[in-house]
Amino acid sequence: MLRKLLIGLLLLIVVLVVVTDRVGGAVAGHVLAGKLQTDEDLPSRPSVSISGFPFLTQAFHGRYSDVSVTAHGYKTTDGVQIQTLKVHLHGMHVPLSHVLNGSVSRVPVDHVDGTAFLSFADIVHYLAGQAVTVTLSRASPGSVEVIRQVHAGGNTKLLKGVAAVAVNGANVTLSLAASAAPKLKPLVLSIPLRGLPFRINVTSVEVTAGGLLGAGTADHVTLGS
Repeated sequence: MLRKLLIGLLLLIVVLVVVTDRVGGAVAGHVLAGKLQTDEDLPSRPSVSISGFPFLTQAFHGRYSDVSVTAHGYKTTDGVQIQTLKVHLHGMHVPLSHVLNGSVSRVPVDHVDGTAFLSFADIVHYLAGQAVTVTLSRASPGSVEVIRQVHAGGNTKLLKGVAAVAVNGANVTLSLAASAAPKLKPLVLSIPLRGLPFRINVTSVEVTAGGLLGAGTADHVTLGS
């Protein structure tokens, strides 16, 4: 009987520890979400999840191994719409006391990696603002089919070609060679991705069914600075 009581008490303690740990993680995530929304100028409160167990051990040390952040609807200063931004903050340093009293001001992070998804519709909208009228769709994992409206002699023609996708500095470029569309001059469409949240610099890009997925990293950044 005593053995059963001890086992039951031990299980209860474990459950309470787990519940307390998860509640603490949720509270910290909520506080950080508000802080990151303000500091990174996000249009809405992001989703924040603190990975790793136990959370309380990370909290007591003031260092979190992996914090996942998902934000939607961010627009860059160049007017490029980022549909979804997914970021992992590795080695985020925040004292527990600052989290609990809501006084987080600076957030040092050892390493950041993340992705930014741009839909074809949003890219087309941006290019239209640059006086370029095109239709975009996926041709392969590394290329995009481009259909461009060309006005000549009072007529409108649709010219089609396949553009290679690459990262050039802070820009994602779609390069359409003349050989890909003989009637079309060589064309380079540029989508600037300067000043992304969390200091991410895009270094690679993938063509998906619905748009472009840029991936990048940053090291030793201080958010809120």
